[in-house]
Amino acid sequence: MEIKFKTAPHIRQKLSTNGIMFHLTIGLLIVFAFGVYNVYSLYEHDMAYVTNALVLLATSVVVALVTEGVWALATKNNVLSYLKNSFGWVTAIILTLMVPVNTEPYALGVATFIAIFFAKLVFGGFGQNVFNPAAVGRAIIFAAFAGSVSADLVTTATPTTTIASSGWMLTAENFATFLNDFGGFGGLFLGTYAGAIGETGTSVILLVGVYLAFKEVIDWRVPVTYLGVIFVSALIIGAMNGVALEFALFNVLTGGAVFGAVFMLTDPVTNPNTRAGRIVFATVAAFFTMLIRYMANLPEGVLYSILLANILTPVIDKYFDGKQVLREKKNNTAIIISVLVGVIAISLVGTTLTPAEKYRSINVPDGKTVTMMDDLSKYNATLVSQDGNTYVIEVDGFGLLPENKEIASYSGHTYSPNTITVEVDPESGAIVSIEFTEFGDTTGFGDVCMEDEFLGQFSDLTLDGEVNCVSGATYTSESVIAAAQLALNGGMSYEKGGEIALNSDFSKYKAEVTDNGDGSYHVTVLGFGMLPENKEIASYSGHTYSRNEFDITISEGKVTSVVFAAFGDTTGFGDKCMDEAYLESYVDKGLNDSADLISSSTYTSESVAAAVNAALNAANN
Repeated sequence: MEIKFKTAPHIRQKLSTNGIMFHLTIGLLIVFAFGVYNVYSLYEHDMAYVTNALVLLATSVVVALVTEGVWALATKNNVLSYLKNSFGWVTAIILTLMVPVNTEPYALGVATFIAIFFAKLVFGGFGQNVFNPAAVGRAIIFAAFAGSVSADLVTTATPTTTIASSGWMLTAENFATFLNDFGGFGGLFLGTYAGAIGETGTSVILLVGVYLAFKEVIDWRVPVTYLGVIFVSALIIGAMNGVALEFALFNVLTGGAVFGAVFMLTDPVTNPNTRAGRIVFATVAAFFTMLIRYMANLPEGVLYSILLANILTPVIDKYFDGKQVLREKKNNTAIIISVLVGVIAISLVGTTLTPAEKYRSINVPDGKTVTMMDDLSKYNATLVSQDGNTYVIEVDGFGLLPENKEIASYSGHTYSPNTITVEVDPESGAIVSIEFTEFGDTTGFGDVCMEDEFLGQFSDLTLDGEVNCVSGATYTSESVIAAAQLALNGGMSYEKGGEIALNSDFSKYKAEVTDNGDGSYHVTVLGFGMLPENKEIASYSGHTYSRNEFDITISEGKVTSVVFAAFGDTTGFGDKCMDEAYLESYVDKGLNDSADLISSSTYTSESVAAAVNAALNAANN
C-alpha cells in the first residue's frame, strides 16, 4: 500500500480559521492601543492625534467591510456570512497600523479599497490572494498619497529617515549621538519615537508575537529567521565600521522590521506551504529589506521586501514540493545555504556604506526669527527652472556672501549656491513642500538646515509668516528663507521675451492717467483681451476681460514703484506680470530706458510698460 504525501495544507491545527483570526485581531488591537498611547505621550498629550488615529482605524475598517459587503451582494453571497469568513477587518487594522498618525483619512480609505478589492477580492477572496493586501494598500499610500497628511498634525523625524539621510552609516561617536536623539535602545525597544502608529512598539509587538506563536496562530520560524538574518548581517556590517552590536540592534528594532516579521510575513495565504519554504521565504525578505534600505531611497524597506517575497512564493513552493519526509535532508541543506547566501549577500552590499563624518542632532536649536517679508536680497535668490507651481531656485549661502568671504576662505571648503526646490499651492499661496536639491554651504553647520525640524516650519507658510533660523547656521537658514520668499512671490516666474523701450508708441493700449498731485498716478490701460486685434481669440477663453489698473509713483523722472491695482487679463498667462520681482524691475527707470517683456505674456507686459510710459509722460509735463 502506497502512502501519498502532498505539501498542501492538510496539517491539522488546534485552532479553526475563525479562532486564528480572533487571536490575531485581539493581538493587533493591543498593538493599536499601545500605538495610540504612544502618540498621545509623544505629541504632548494632544487629543487631536488620538482622534485622528481612531478616525483612521474606523475609516479603514468601514471601507473594508463595505467593499466586501458590496462584493458579496454582487456575487450573490450572504453578506453577513461572507464578511464573517473573509476577515476584511484584519487587513484594515494592519494597514492602519502601518501609516503615520497624520495620514489623511481619505487617503487611507482609498488605499483600503484598493487593498481589499484589487489585492484580495479579484483573486478570489480570502485565501486566494497572491500579495499581502495590507502591504499593497501601504504601497498605494507611498506611491499616490505621500503628501496626503493633515496640516494640523505635525510629526517628527523617524530614526530610519534620519540615518538614511546620512547614508545609513555613522562613525561610532556620531552613532551614539544619533541613538540618544531617539532615547537610546530603551526608547527604540519601548517605541517612544515617531513612526507609523503600530510599528514603533517593538516590546509590545514581540510579546504579542510570542503569544500568537504559542497559540500556533503564526509560525515562529518566519519572524525568527527574518530578524535573525537581519541581525547577523547588520552585525557584520557594523563590525566593519566599529558599531557592530549597535548597528545590528538598530536594524532590527526600527523601520517596522518586527511588525512586518510578526504580522505580515507570517500571513499563511501569501507565504509558502512548507516549513522549509517559509524559512527560505523569510531569508529572501530579509535580503530585500536590507538591499532596499542601503541601496534605494526607501529608508525602511520592509514593505516592498514583503511584496517582492510574495512574488517568489510559487517558485519556493515548487522547489519544496514533494514527499517532505524523504526531502528532509535536502530541505535542511537548502535552508542552510539560503541563510548563508542571504547573510553574505547583505554583508557584501553593506561594504558600500561609508560612515558619515558629520551628524547634527535632530534637536535643532532655534535662532533669530525672520519674517517672509524681510529684505533678503543679499542672498541673490535666482529662479533656475519652473514646472507648474514647483520652483527650482539657486541662492547664495554663508560662504558666497561678500561679508563672509574672508572667514570662508579659512575653511578650505569650496562653496557653491544652495539649490532648493519649492512647491507652492497657487490657490492658498502657501508652501506645499521645500527641500534641498544641492547643498553648497558649510558641512557640519549649515547642513543642519536640511533637517525636517527646520524645513518643517515652511509647511503651509505664506508671505505673512515667519521662520525660526537655526542657531549657529543663521546664514544658511536665511538663504532657505530667501528661496521660499522668491517662490511665494512667483519665483520670478517669467522668462524674458525681449525688451521694449519705454518711449515706444503705446497708443493702442489707450492709457488713462489720474494725477494724484503727490507724485503718484493711477493709470488704466487695455490688456490682451481688450485689444481689437485679439477680440476673436479672447472670446474663446470664456473669460471676461477688463482694463488693467496700476498705481505708479514717480520721482525726478524715475519710477519709484509700480503696483497692480486691478488685474483684468488672462489668469495663468498675464498674471505673471503681477510678480513683485517683475514690477520692481521698473524701479529707477525713465523714458530713455527699456523694460523686460515676459515670454508668453507679451501683451500684458506691454500694457505694464504702457502704464509706466503714461505716468512718466504725465510727470514730465
